[in-house]
Amino acid sequence: MKMIKKTASVLVACLLLLQGCGQAPKTDKQIIKETMQAIEIPKQYQQEPFYYAGIYSANIKWELFINDTQTFAHYQGKITSPIVPLNYNILGSGKQKLTIRMYPPNGQTVLGEYAAFRLRLYYRKNFRDKKVPEIPILDFELPYEQTKDLPYFEKSFEFEAQVPYQMTGWTKSKDLTKVPDLEQKVVKKIEALRTILENKDTEAYFQAVMPRSKEQFICLYATQQEIENSFQEDSLTNGQLSKILDDIQILPITDYQIILEPHNRIVKLRQKDDDSFTDGIKFKAIDKEDKKEITGGYYFRFHIPEGSDELEVIR
Repeated sequence: MKMIKKTASVLVACLLLLQGCGQAPKTDKQIIKETMQAIEIPKQYQQEPFYYAGIYSANIKWELFINDTQTFAHYQGKITSPIVPLNYNILGSGKQKLTIRMYPPNGQTVLGEYAAFRLRLYYRKNFRDKKVPEIPILDFELPYEQTKDLPYFEKSFEFEAQVPYQMTGWTKSKDLTKVPDLEQKVVKKIEALRTILENKDTEAYFQAVMPRSKEQFICLYATQQEIENSFQEDSLTNGQLSKILDDIQILPITDYQIILEPHNRIVKLRQKDDDSFTDGIKFKAIDKEDKKEITGGYYFRFHIPEGSDELEVIR
């Protein structure tokens, strides 16, 4: 009788093993379908305002912050003219703070007479309708005569924003200066994300960045189809990067520092590059078009929600 039970147990175990081995990995379509079940489709509004900073700069490095959270940066010091969307760090209606920090280009100790920086802050009442005119909020141009001999220059502005949504963001997050062993926790979290990226585990990646994704979809007024498209583009196996890059290699963490933002509620791990920084995980790959090696990054910022002890991706 014991022999029969043992044999039956072995047969059941073998069947389970064979079934497990026979299961095909989930397709992107299956992963996206399951992930969508955890997403609440954002409300659609008659007006969906969106705020932007149009910037032109040359011979200067700079960082742009909204509500003390870094939104964009340019560290090469070359000519650039980005249009930076700002809603991602506008958590709700009311007074907002915009800050620009400017630094000398490589090889200089002061900003210099050739530094140029212009900013145009504006919004559209409905960002989907390109016929809706831009509404200017403020314009700023670096006064080079007064700043050319400075090693650093910072300027802040306040402006009113009206948006139909309200995001939690980091308003209910712990003060990270009171969290013991914060650096070790951040490094451990980054290493876990590195493993996910190395394994091209799209399902685990979507789960890891879910808090960030949910708020991103809210401030972008995303439709169900736009959300599904976004997940498809972010797939680690068949997403946007895999279409333009070959041989993507996730790089180890080197030469890093831990940086806190705003009011010590957000933390990021910043790695030094040749002439820039990566706030997260670096990779190298081969450009499919010109066959040259390029570098890039997966960007992460973390917080710890009240009532939790775990870091999670919030931006």
